[in-house]
Amino acid sequence: MVITIDGPVASGKSTASRRLAQRLGYFYLYSGMLYRALAYILSDRYGYGADHIKEPLENDVREVLDPLRFVYRYDDQYGVRIVYDGADVTPFLKGSFIDKLVSRIASNANVRLLMRRLQHQLADEHDLVAEGRDMGTVVFPEAEFKFFLTASLAVRAQRWQRMQRKRGTDFSIDEATKRVDERDQRDCARSIAPLCVPVGATIIDNSDLTVDEVIERMFEEIRSR
Repeated sequence: MVITIDGPVASGKSTASRRLAQRLGYFYLYSGMLYRALAYILSDRYGYGADHIKEPLENDVREVLDPLRFVYRYDDQYGVRIVYDGADVTPFLKGSFIDKLVSRIASNANVRLLMRRLQHQLADEHDLVAEGRDMGTVVFPEAEFKFFLTASLAVRAQRWQRMQRKRGTDFSIDEATKRVDERDQRDCARSIAPLCVPVGATIIDNSDLTVDEVIERMFEEIRSR
């Protein structure tokens, strides 16, 4: 079974997805980490820079995503890990440079097609909670359960600000609000897999909800059906 959880930046979907997967005993798919790993490997191993990574060669992408080389792992103890050619590359997938690369490569239609095949392979192997921005619309449109998490811009800006502080970068709340708003506009306006509410999705505004309350709402929706 596949459960999708989509939503804008800082909507709490990653935390909720992990917690729901743990409660159900399902495999957790963090789609954003796949794109981060692809961007990092193309940059580190294939020499792609920010100016060229938006249009990577198809053969290069296929080589990187070869399931014998590119392995997505998840367990409750260690979380999400990406192993490439036997080496754990997960520690290298955060930071502003990877943010810049992934925002460009994720808009490539062919990259998304090849990535979708990898995601479908994981769904063939596991009961899945899949989190991202197009899980319920493009990747798994026939998912048994779909959720769309959101929150007010003010709340999401505060969350984003806290996340950046943990990564060593301090933004004012005004700058955080501007960054989140700009990200929303890009995600919703992009021509390839734009962010939108999937057909049939349950919308949960978690501006005033705890993580436990969000999980309970999703769990009750699944159990009721």
